[in-house]
Amino acid sequence: MSISELSKLFNVTEETVRNDLAELQSDNTVKRVRGGAFLIEPSDNEVPFGIRSEMLKNEKEQIAKTCIQFIKSGDTIALDSSTTVNCLAKEIEQSDLSITVITNSIVNANILMNCKNINLVVLGGVLRSKSKSLIGQVTDESIKRYVVDKSFVSCSGLSMKFGPTDTNEQEARIRESFFQASETNYLLTDNTKFDYRTAFLISHFDLIDYVVTNEEPAKKWRNYLEKNKVKLLV
Repeated sequence: MSISELSKLFNVTEETVRNDLAELQSDNTVKRVRGGAFLIEPSDNEVPFGIRSEMLKNEKEQIAKTCIQFIKSGDTIALDSSTTVNCLAKEIEQSDLSITVITNSIVNANILMNCKNINLVVLGGVLRSKSKSLIGQVTDESIKRYVVDKSFVSCSGLSMKFGPTDTNEQEARIRESFFQASETNYLLTDNTKFDYRTAFLISHFDLIDYVVTNEEPAKKWRNYLEKNKVKLLV
């Protein structure tokens, strides 16, 4: 929920809501994001797509604008089903790039389906309505049929110990497969995901070439990425 919604619901000031959310986060009950928070649950705790698409919208658009600078006509790229990468699909729609796009996202497909300069490949699989994505063995096996120049993948959390993680096992597997099929890999992550871990590993840092974010992370992260030969794009 957003801070403004909670303020109206409980008839308290937004400052009171912020203080209460800070306390709940310290108890690991909620995860705070700019303008609100969502519940942390033990199972598939991914926030519904419609809510995620509105959360941190400016930050995601900023990340997308950075990424599109690295896409060139003639590229074959892979786009995952995250809302951050959906913003990149919108940037591609507005560009004059002539590229091949491989995706498991129904949303990306809908954005790009009428672009005459885009060769669009939509992977098959089982529809996961929560993320509007196609997942499963068919999806995973299909990825292996392609040679990709650049993959653009997001995550639910990013930790130094483990790497990027996801809330859903099959989504994590598909994101890893995109990385494995690609020559150059971009991990798109907003500033709230650093030092946050979810249940399912996407990949280790050795598969990641670039981390793209909306603001410069803490010095410990800058040093860590440099040590692991991962370039930071802000």
